[in-house]
Amino acid sequence: MREYNPLQKVGTAIARLRAEANLTQAVLAEKSRIDQSRISRIEKGEVVASADVDRVLETLGTLGSMNASRFKAFVDREWKHIEPPSFWNPQRACLEIAEETLEEVALFLEDQERPWPLRRQIEKHRSSLLRASTFLDRLNHNIAFIGDLGVGKSTAISFIFDLLVPPSMADKAINRPVLETGGGGTTICEVHIQGGPEFGISLLPMSDAEMRELVADFCAAKWVLHGSEQREPGESIGVSQEAERAIRNMANLRRKRETVAGKIVYHDPVGDLAKASSSEEEFRTRVLGLMRLEDRTRRELWYDSSTRKHPMEWVTETFKAVNNGRMKDVPFPRSIDLLIPNFGRSFGELEITVVDTKGVDDVAVREDLDHRLKDARTVVVFCSRFNDAPGTSARALLQHMQQTFSERFDTGKVSILALPRAEEARAMKDDMGEQALTDAEGYELKRMQVTSELVAEDLAGVPMIFYNVESDDVATIRTELFTQLSRIRQSVETRLFDLCAAAQDIIKNHEAQALNAAMEEVANRLNTFLKGNRQVGTRERLAHVEVINTVKGVRYASTLWAATRRKGDYTGLNVLHLVGVGAARDAHLRSESWFSALDAFLKSLKADDDLALAVRSIDQIAASATNSKRAFLEAVQRGGVEVYRKPLSQSAVWSACASEWGRGPGFKLRVASHLETWFAKDTAPKETLEAMIKGLWEQTVVAPLLRLTEENAPETEPVAENVVRFPDRASA
Repeated sequence: MREYNPLQKVGTAIARLRAEANLTQAVLAEKSRIDQSRISRIEKGEVVASADVDRVLETLGTLGSMNASRFKAFVDREWKHIEPPSFWNPQRACLEIAEETLEEVALFLEDQERPWPLRRQIEKHRSSLLRASTFLDRLNHNIAFIGDLGVGKSTAISFIFDLLVPPSMADKAINRPVLETGGGGTTICEVHIQGGPEFGISLLPMSDAEMRELVADFCAAKWVLHGSEQREPGESIGVSQEAERAIRNMANLRRKRETVAGKIVYHDPVGDLAKASSSEEEFRTRVLGLMRLEDRTRRELWYDSSTRKHPMEWVTETFKAVNNGRMKDVPFPRSIDLLIPNFGRSFGELEITVVDTKGVDDVAVREDLDHRLKDARTVVVFCSRFNDAPGTSARALLQHMQQTFSERFDTGKVSILALPRAEEARAMKDDMGEQALTDAEGYELKRMQVTSELVAEDLAGVPMIFYNVESDDVATIRTELFTQLSRIRQSVETRLFDLCAAAQDIIKNHEAQALNAAMEEVANRLNTFLKGNRQVGTRERLAHVEVINTVKGVRYASTLWAATRRKGDYTGLNVLHLVGVGAARDAHLRSESWFSALDAFLKSLKADDDLALAVRSIDQIAASATNSKRAFLEAVQRGGVEVYRKPLSQSAVWSACASEWGRGPGFKLRVASHLETWFAKDTAPKETLEAMIKGLWEQTVVAPLLRLTEENAPETEPVAENVVRFPDRASA
């Protein structure tokens, strides 16, 4: 007797079909003449025998379930080339066509006598079909919120996704958010909100090495403050507000409020501890001892209904305690996951994780934010105050996306969320100088203003969303975010349909002499183009220029000071990451004219009437070149990091940079000078990087195209998806 494939999750599907038909297990058992306990076991996945499952599905169909017979046909389908999608996947029909096309492709390629130009095109289509199908098969996506410090990002997330305590538990509606809010400098690390089996909090702890570096920064700053060492005029050093708050709580070194001579003053025990220590090392050792890091082993916390608290109240209180380092057995978090049952239901079948990133307080082009910008499964929402829209960090990161990896802004990848407060929208004025009569009118006036600014900066195409947490309908905002996610998936779906059509064109017409001739002519002309245009352009700018410009423009000396103490590897300013960004921007500049020439060449092929039968394949060559461009730029960025990792980490330049603190004004410029001298002096990494760029160009751009033009060209590695995975620093 046949059994259903467990991967098809038949039991879960039957439970859902039954719920959609508004039937109980008892009714379904009675009508199908199957014991209710067996129905229960089927829904739990414990029974997969086809006879019982078929009878249940047939019964559901007779009882009004429109999807029951469709589901039965779906599970009977054989999936040989891609993993079976969920029956409720929005792109299921497209994936079924892709599976059928891939089977036709496999049969076509079995015949070794097929003309090689057709075989090459079909092979290229197959790899592209597989990548696009894999993307659509998965339903998980991220929505990452990025913005300057204190713009109201956490508050907006809480209201948009209903992360709120009941109204009776807050004195004001604005005080209902589960995420801790404040005037900025509140959230200690990146926070992920996602669905879970029950209410809980899970965290990834900061590694021991990272923790000791952070405490060392805290202690060094306090040692200077409470000692007699010279400080930079007009500047201060130290860790972020949220990090200091957590360290103080973990070490029980909170400032204590006292009344002296009728005045309220705060006594700082950190000062007492510093003065009682004979050296900075002793001071740091005593602080680490007070924190008892070895006892902080708890990674998960789960809601217990016996507390008689509302689940959201428990999440609010527990998150605040973890975020502020107030739990004795919980370590300093590197990231926090909030697990909420049924989270993201308004997004239908998509499984979403909302990411609340750390606010941008200084350098916007950070490694953690780059990870979100490059992840093809993540949509990015740039948050800003209404009056400041689009916001400083949004501008910087949009320019970064364009200059570093040629991102388009009309695909659903990014949007700007402006967060107005009371009366701000109505304060907008039209061309006559008259104020807006409604919030909606104010929003439209602001949209026109921001759109005009972005167009002037060559950043056109970014959609704008407005949300006042105190007055606007949250359902509208959810719909706009869902639309943003849908656009990303629909663009891949369109690409998949085009690929299927191009492959089926070749398969259907492969015996036609005209098609063979057209495909061979395309291959010959493309080969000629590549022979005359094989090399990437010459270097436009040195990779380290990005580092020097960023160091000179750092807003806070404390950010640069912390980076010099860590040999350039600091979350707020990662010099290695900036070298990679600089390398990618150079690669973008030096390859732009080549890709423009290729685009013009392919358009000329499409305009040739003799090549009309090959138009779809020419379009796929253009799409493939776009993917190759992205792969090249991202590979160069990684290459820049790896080439300079060892030389920079082992260089004495960092000691020279760190020693510049306390020598009077101009700390940033002196550090920039040291780094510029080091980069200019050590030429070996520049030469290594240049050779790597040329090799990556050949591997990721030229070789895949040559494969289409030469019968004996070697196979190439598939172009990776637009996803960058960073190694775990704790294990690096």
